[in-house]
Amino acid sequence: METNIKLDLPAVPAFVVPQPNPDGSHSVAEMRLNGKTFLDQEVRVKGTVLWIYDCATAIRTPEMSDKDLKEVLATQPERCTRPQFIIGEDAGAKTERGIQVVEYPRPLRKDEKTALGDELVAEMEAALAALPPFAVGDEVMVTGVWSLKSPKGFLNSEGLLTYGSMVNLSAPATP
Repeated sequence: METNIKLDLPAVPAFVVPQPNPDGSHSVAEMRLNGKTFLDQEVRVKGTVLWIYDCATAIRTPEMSDKDLKEVLATQPERCTRPQFIIGEDAGAKTERGIQVVEYPRPLRKDEKTALGDELVAEMEAALAALPPFAVGDEVMVTGVWSLKSPKGFLNSEGLLTYGSMVNLSAPATP
């Protein structure tokens, strides 16, 4: 059946496909949209830190005192997950729309220093020393391997970045 009804539809919105930045790095939006093309490759991603995992905050209960928390952290390190943070397009982005950055260096516990050999401890402490200080709200450039699974077991079907190195673009350059 034919009809003479004309629909007045709105114009199709423009959809701009994110492109690599002029410096060769990638945006969070580009990695989320085109990430499959970068699987198992080293990439540089520029974004803003939206969230940083903190074990003490994650496991603390309302009734736990500072002393109790310190004891749990010392005697039950398995309650903590490995270090991770999320970067987004900008400071106003939602964490759900960000990229998970995993396996960046962290300070070793006393038991780890005892169990690991001196050479491995020195290597891990050097990696930690190379990690620039950063906080939520800082703009960073993270270099790492883009994948669906990290070597130490993080999984993300949308992709994640296994940490290699980082520059804090918000921090003033040191002479």
